[in-house]
Amino acid sequence: MKLVIGLSGRMGSGKGTIGDYLADKYGAEGRRFSDILSDLLVRLHIPVERAALQKMGATLRSIFGDDVLIHAMKKDLEEAEADIVMVDGVRYPNEVEMLRGFEKSILFFVDAPPKIRFERVRKRGEKGEEKIDFQEFLRAERRETERHLDEVKAMADYKLDNSGSFEDLYTQVDKALKEHGL
Repeated sequence: MKLVIGLSGRMGSGKGTIGDYLADKYGAEGRRFSDILSDLLVRLHIPVERAALQKMGATLRSIFGDDVLIHAMKKDLEEAEADIVMVDGVRYPNEVEMLRGFEKSILFFVDAPPKIRFERVRKRGEKGEEKIDFQEFLRAERRETERHLDEVKAMADYKLDNSGSFEDLYTQVDKALKEHGL
């Protein structure tokens, strides 16, 4: 039986770090809601930057309904061959509900203080983020795609603190998965 793991958290909180760890240690196969949007932006020859991803997601939801990305992701998860599949970037309560539709699912919410996350975001330099200052970072956290994260956090099975070392984070993940028989 397939285990579906949802990863949620604010920008720079460590979702990707957990995803890499799950892939390396547990053989998990990864998916991201933003991959669906990135594919469209690339096809349209629009730079794949956070603002464009957010606009594309909002536009698709306004035209096709709030569940448009959920239907695509659910199909991708069902077709995945791995025993453990993870979804990086769970941001809305209806996305959590989709995860809960699988017989076995876990939702991790990972967080760290804003200054730590800001430094991580600038350092990784994804999606045009290396150029932002702290005020722009804080504004980005108030955008539509980030507004439901407190609700999602309340729905999480595990709330992980990523203000320490990688080992501290991995220990929290391993403990949670052990509780689920892994």
